[in-house]
Amino acid sequence: MKIEVGQRFDFEVDREDVMAVDKGPIIATWYHLGNPIYVELSMTKSLAEEIRAHFYNTRSRTALLSIARISKTKYVVSPTVVLINRKTKDLKIK
Repeated sequence: MKIEVGQRFDFEVDREDVMAVDKGPIIATWYHLGNPIYVELSMTKSLAEEIRAHFYNTRSRTALLSIARISKTKYVVSPTVVLINRKTKDLKIK
């Protein structure tokens, strides 16, 4: 999956994947309308640097990130919250 200029997507990214790759795809979880979908996220050098900068400030192994591409080489990466749609059977409230 490639992010075009003007697009914004929410991904769950693993620290190990980002630290090991400068360019090329990584496996990430894309949240579309609250549903998780595994995709190959195309990484550029500038995107990898932005995501690594987020991980340098945290100790977590995974992160939910909102990634927006604002120009040909510039990305904005920020933490996000994703609501997951799940069907529940017989939800019992006591």
